[in-house]
Amino acid sequence: MKKTIYSIIILLIFTNLAGARTKNAGLAMLLCTVPGGGQFYTERYLPGILIAGTEITLGYYAYKYHQEGDYEKRNSFLWWELFVFGYSLADAYVGAKMFGFDVEADLEQVSINFRVRW
Repeated sequence: MKKTIYSIIILLIFTNLAGARTKNAGLAMLLCTVPGGGQFYTERYLPGILIAGTEITLGYYAYKYHQEGDYEKRNSFLWWELFVFGYSLADAYVGAKMFGFDVEADLEQVSINFRVRW
């Protein structure tokens, strides 16, 4: 059962859903349960790698300090983990909503005019 769920999550992360011009924001946020999953779903690979690496590292150190009995450091790392997870959710939501948005601006149509009166 777990293999099937993980296979479906990995399939959703690494596919583009037949070239869709938009992404489902709810699915992007759901995929954030996998470190960097929402970012990979929205085809933003560098932030996905950075977020996944950060979440895994913070989780490792929280587990390490839990095993050592240093609960103050463990709690600190868990708070940072929660912050990164929240950032990941927000980033995945915005990435899904802005997916396919053309960011380029036509600079020839942009002008600034100044008028000085005496």
